Amino acid sequence: MKDTTNIRADVTLNYQKLEEVTSVKFVGATLSNDGTSTSEVRVRLSMDTAAMVRLSRLWT
Repeated sequence: MKDTTNIRADVTLNYQKLEEVTSVKFVGATLSNDGTSTSEVRVRLSMDTAAMVRLSRLWT
């Protein structure tokens, strides 16, 4: 299998080079250029924790 981890390409649009980013938010999920989902998991865990704190007031 061919290793494609460090391939870079210059992409242009209307004769302007597009900026390379490390992550992008798409349809509510954060996509990173290295394929990991660590930041996405952290964001979701913090949102879930906040929701559980709010719900714990109802349960007690």
